[in-house]
Amino acid sequence: MSNQTISRRQMLSNTAAGAAGVALAAAAARPIFAAVPAAAASPATLRWGIIGTGARGTTVHIPVLKAAPESQLVALCDVSDKRLANAASKVDHPVPTYTDYQKLLANPDVNAVIISAPNLLHREILQAALQAGKHVMCEKPAGTSEAETAAIRKMVEGAKTIVMFGMQYRNGARQKKIGEIVTSGEIGKPRYIVQACSRGDWNLSPEIWRYSDPKLGGKPVNWRFSHAASGGTLAEFDCHYFDILHWLAGAAPQKISCDGGIAVYHDGRDTWDHASMVLTYPDGLTAVHTLCLFGPGRADLTVVGESGSLESIGDALRLTTKGKAAQDVRLPTTPKKPYDEATLGLFEDFLACMKTGKKPDASIDRAAMACRTCWLGELAAQRKAEVSWEQSASV
Repeated sequence: MSNQTISRRQMLSNTAAGAAGVALAAAAARPIFAAVPAAAASPATLRWGIIGTGARGTTVHIPVLKAAPESQLVALCDVSDKRLANAASKVDHPVPTYTDYQKLLANPDVNAVIISAPNLLHREILQAALQAGKHVMCEKPAGTSEAETAAIRKMVEGAKTIVMFGMQYRNGARQKKIGEIVTSGEIGKPRYIVQACSRGDWNLSPEIWRYSDPKLGGKPVNWRFSHAASGGTLAEFDCHYFDILHWLAGAAPQKISCDGGIAVYHDGRDTWDHASMVLTYPDGLTAVHTLCLFGPGRADLTVVGESGSLESIGDALRLTTKGKAAQDVRLPTTPKKPYDEATLGLFEDFLACMKTGKKPDASIDRAAMACRTCWLGELAAQRKAEVSWEQSASV
């Protein structure tokens, strides 16, 4: 069995490597709770099952589904009893719980699934979900390698159901306002963009799913520390930000240069803790993206146009145009919601796709473009030279 292929009985467990992997595989063979039927004759258009009840599945998707239109959560799946129990406690009605995702997919009450499992499982679970005739909301990234992204694209393009990816950053109120100002022409044609992203290290909870990566000695490690499991730091984190850059540029980059590596976290991982990229877009637009996993949490953005600039730094959004003093741009004030509004936008669009037949906004095209940027960044760093967009034509 390859490291990228996980048997259906293992679901989210490690590949057979060590006692920890064996224990998880055994757990995957049984449901941890008696399956309580979902509400009979549910009127919901979309009846969701969540596969992967870690931080994203539990703290983001469960609250969002309570607010999503014509949606109901009807099943949960994870290999960890503790994570499953925690997730089930957040749902306001009884739901069946599974440790084998194939059993969740066999539940006729489920007509759509959220894949929020670790990245190396996205392809396998997506394929199984499509074969089961389910609609799919798959978290990013769309693959952990260039070849895998190409395979996922082929799957999605042949799908008879709706497939959307978790590329929600464009939906945030701040990002929407930035896009509105840039496209309005207030600062003129964008010429230079600086995007600086900084945060602490990955989730270090003892409950984090662990992967036995042969390249890292076979000892189970936080899956985000393994390039094979995560696809690398660019794929796991920066793809959201590349999606924003492509959106503001209105195009894919033509050339990319990149430098990245490990500066602080010398703990056996093979995923970067920092990176710097330069993306050259058509019509003379240059974007600089920087990432630091050992700095204060922030995501600053400056767009410089031919006749002004827009800065998003911390809580401030500031517009400067020629001949005028800088002015703060105020976002609409709304009551704080118990869910992530940007992610809710994905589910609202999903329902619109169901009802109108439209193409998802967070489509495979966007997801694959963000991934392609990651693979090209890694290639540029490896070659220590600028690479062209065409050098990754398979995705």
